[in-house]
Amino acid sequence: MRIDACFDSHVHWAATGEFSQRLRLDGLKSAADIARLTPEAHHYRGEWLLGFGWDDNGWSERPHRRVLDTWMPERPVALSRCDGHSLWLNSEALKRAGLSKSSSDPQGGRLERDHDGELTGVVLDQAAEEVEKHIPAISPFEMRRYLLKAMQIFNEAGFTHIRDMTCDERQWNEAMRLDQSGVLTLAVEEYFWLKLVSDLDAQLELCERARKEQTNNLRVMGLKLFLDGALGSEGAWLSRCYHGSDNKGLILWEKPALTETLRRAWEKGLHVAIHAIGDEAADYVMNIAHELKAAGHEGALDIEHAELVRPETIEKMKGMNVRCHLQPSHWLSDQRWLQQKIGDLTAHAFPWRRLQEQAIPFDFGSDAPIEPASLARTFQALRDSAEAGIPRLLGSPASYMGHSDLSWAPNSFTLLQDEKPKQVVFRGEHIL
Repeated sequence: MRIDACFDSHVHWAATGEFSQRLRLDGLKSAADIARLTPEAHHYRGEWLLGFGWDDNGWSERPHRRVLDTWMPERPVALSRCDGHSLWLNSEALKRAGLSKSSSDPQGGRLERDHDGELTGVVLDQAAEEVEKHIPAISPFEMRRYLLKAMQIFNEAGFTHIRDMTCDERQWNEAMRLDQSGVLTLAVEEYFWLKLVSDLDAQLELCERARKEQTNNLRVMGLKLFLDGALGSEGAWLSRCYHGSDNKGLILWEKPALTETLRRAWEKGLHVAIHAIGDEAADYVMNIAHELKAAGHEGALDIEHAELVRPETIEKMKGMNVRCHLQPSHWLSDQRWLQQKIGDLTAHAFPWRRLQEQAIPFDFGSDAPIEPASLARTFQALRDSAEAGIPRLLGSPASYMGHSDLSWAPNSFTLLQDEKPKQVVFRGEHIL
């Protein structure tokens, strides 16, 4: 099989390189298992120990700072959950972030507490973002190293084109230097991460500058924002409560701020990509888009993940400039607890067949580093999900794995054997 302009439509470029260097936690079977791990020098940034990959679904106990305090009491520890939406912190990290029992949940975030009202050390979404501000920033040299490492990961996985969802000014500057030096073997669509509406002016100015500077392999597309959290950490915004709780998830953007962002970005001719995993999040976005269209404002809207989308929400996508970006491999990670967490909302999960039937355009991606960048996992997930009752995709999955603009980085293609890359060519040069 040949895929021209082989495309991963949703990745975090720098994080894919960086997280490959963090302490790996995906093998933990319980919180206590952390005691078996021995960090190495490259797992630290400054004094902070950083790790990635723990998944408490299936653990007999919730993660708690006390476990980390016993393991590493003196240095701050920040361990990212496998979905990237939660941090597990020790007491020293909480102290440095200024968090205590009296701290309140921020808008769009949550500080988990135990039965005594004490912080457990697990912080979600916007609360995790507040902690990240206290971790030393990546240097320009480290940024270049992470971008090159991720480029190698994507190329070896068969990708010649990627769509990067969390770019910032520092990353843009280093990516440009890489391409100007002739070492970049990826065609990259860049979306600049807008964290707060108060940053909108600055991010729009950055997009304007970057569009003037873009190189042969770097394209500026627009802004990216997170509307809700993830299903695994119960932050995705649902239309009903997660099983056994009074929690429907988190909403990180209020309607006036999201409306203003869409309107002003569209006025600049920019795409707006919105992380919307829960069914209520996707419906909320589409309602705002329709209100804006009625007022004479319309532009390109990308729905990221779209893991749960109700039929009436898909209906609202018709006639709109909407494209969905789905990651089938999330099925492989989420299937074991999906029904338990969201019950009959599972009927709306992974809606690629329904999108096909309603002629709503979409692409497939991996969400690397949250899932491995892997064509084989996408093929496997589509087969396995169909066997489990998810409506089967019609036609070849490869139709959703290639970039639509074959004139961008021409003569770039991937040959697959047994669904794995056998040969990768970028701009006529063999890179695998």
